Amino acid sequence: MRIKILSREFIFEIKKAKRKKKEKKSHFEKRFLGFVVLFFCFGFFIEYSKLKVDYKVGSVANSDIIAPKDVIYLTDLVDDILQDRILQTTTPEFDRIPGMNKQTLISINKFFREINLLKTSSDEEIQSYIYRNNYNFTPEDIRNLIKRNEDVEYTGNLADYISKIYSAGILKKEDLEKIVRKKDLEIDYLDMKLLENFVKPNLRINDKETEKKVADSIDFLRNREIKIYKGDIIVRKGEVIDANTYLKLKKLNLVRTEDKIKKVIGLTCTFIIAVSLLYYVLKKNSRNVVESNVYFAICITLIILNLIYVYTFNKFPLIVYLIPFSTLPIIATILGDRMFAAIITFMDMIILSREEFWLFIMIAMTLAAIYKADKLTNRSDIIKISLFLGIFQSIITFSYGMVNQMEITLIGVLIIESVGSGILTGVLTVGLLPYFENTFDILTDMKLLELSDFSHTLLKQLLLKASGTFHHSIMVGALAESAAESIGANATFARIASYYHDIGKMKRPEFFVENQSGGLNPHNKIKPSLSALILTSHTKDGYIMGKENKLPKEVLNVILEHHGTTLTQYFYYKALESGEEVIESNFRYSGPKPSTKESGIILLADTVEAATRTLENKSKESIERFIRYLVKTKIEDNQLSDANLTLGEIEKIIQSFVITLKGVYHERIKYPKMDEKIKK
Repeated sequence: MRIKILSREFIFEIKKAKRKKKEKKSHFEKRFLGFVVLFFCFGFFIEYSKLKVDYKVGSVANSDIIAPKDVIYLTDLVDDILQDRILQTTTPEFDRIPGMNKQTLISINKFFREINLLKTSSDEEIQSYIYRNNYNFTPEDIRNLIKRNEDVEYTGNLADYISKIYSAGILKKEDLEKIVRKKDLEIDYLDMKLLENFVKPNLRINDKETEKKVADSIDFLRNREIKIYKGDIIVRKGEVIDANTYLKLKKLNLVRTEDKIKKVIGLTCTFIIAVSLLYYVLKKNSRNVVESNVYFAICITLIILNLIYVYTFNKFPLIVYLIPFSTLPIIATILGDRMFAAIITFMDMIILSREEFWLFIMIAMTLAAIYKADKLTNRSDIIKISLFLGIFQSIITFSYGMVNQMEITLIGVLIIESVGSGILTGVLTVGLLPYFENTFDILTDMKLLELSDFSHTLLKQLLLKASGTFHHSIMVGALAESAAESIGANATFARIASYYHDIGKMKRPEFFVENQSGGLNPHNKIKPSLSALILTSHTKDGYIMGKENKLPKEVLNVILEHHGTTLTQYFYYKALESGEEVIESNFRYSGPKPSTKESGIILLADTVEAATRTLENKSKESIERFIRYLVKTKIEDNQLSDANLTLGEIEKIIQSFVITLKGVYHERIKYPKMDEKIKK
């Protein structure tokens, strides 16, 4: 049986939630617009900073200019015009087509056999034969060739001519006449006509070898090859820029171009694509990114670090490998959003990437950082990750240096910088993470796992002062974790928050039934109203204890919300029966109601765990019926109206509770005669 009965108040709460959702959507759009404007302005600043030099031949350098990348180019001797001339005058390299001589002789012999059959034919019949075979002859030519073929020497001479022509090589039919003249062959008009009909080209151009020949010609003509290595000083402050220096600046793309419109259009198009992707992904998967101040703080920090990067790159190109650009992706991942980490780095790549290798490093290091950070369990692992990233970047840098034949000394410097980058990443992450956690009160998985340690002060006190409550909390944690997993909520948080949800009971542990071991019930000596006050106070008491021990606000919220505004029915009805003046609100928890899925799950798990202990019949069917009844009462009392739980999710939670509790209360095998043995 599924939950079917909903109160009008609960339906009203659902409608109210829908209105809130629309308001949140509007809020999302505004925050996202601010996010885009921030990056767009930053992008234009970075793009403009790339074009920092505006020198001409004869001007004086106002600072040292250092090569930001490796460049190899030809001297002015081999300019574009000369290269075109070389291309036009270089004789192509050819490949010979084998067997063309033999094939041509076979075709000619076949031709003579065929025309011998036409000795007595009319001109019309001969013309028909010519037409069928697409020959360039007249009937008279055919008759003359028949006569010549009767001479034995003629055939031999013809074969000799063909051999000489093919030995010279023919690229196209138009070359045949030139070859005949060059070889000084005694060929008349009719024989020439015969050859034109049967001789085919036996040469084809070898493009690869021809290109090599052109390249060799250019190499032969040029004076020398100019190589510029990253870090080379192109011109020093105060020096006059000559034509050679200006060419170097131009080859390094360090001269400001006048065509700024193309830059603006290109950057705008890039941003439109990137922002569209960002909007779609965040809207579908990570709305909390632009709804939380912490992510804007990350963006600001990213921009500050990138400004440092740009300044460093422009002033000291060689130490850019020392910049710990993996810090922000790691922090964003630890704070709970891998998608945001990936996208923010993608935007960063678009803005900052100056060369293909640097772009490759950013992609590789970001993916490695996000992958490793997602598996963090404690803070000491951050140092391990930073060392891994340093070694990983060193391997990439070493490979790049060897492939590009960089000097060993320079490769060594870059490797040291790469290791330093990894170490700086760890130092900055360890330093910045507490700032984000404390300033914005962010609950990370690492902090959660630290809270799960049973040696935590509050949990140790709970075990000593209220052992029944402690074991109840562990059971609630198991129920909540399983239920949260079933609906895709934060299962780890649900479990660990459950451990602390009842810490307020430590103040008066004997007033809670799980801590009463068969002795006197202190509630029997006091009024129902006071009993209700003691029970309902444990949420506030727990909140105060948690705050004193610096529990995260999310856990503190669960401590306050895990009973919502539920009525303490037993003492409420007991007060009515005793004739005591009753105000219902005095017998309800002060709330607030659960405001998250996890908090709602813990409310249900707390109720179900405590109540099912009283069941005598603990069969699966009995447990399920009872759980459905308990959940239904919470829904009708509007305790879940702010928890953002759908009916489908509530059904999954019920099924999860049933499975977990059935495992706890499964039937055990009764050992034979065990009672008799115990008595002995």
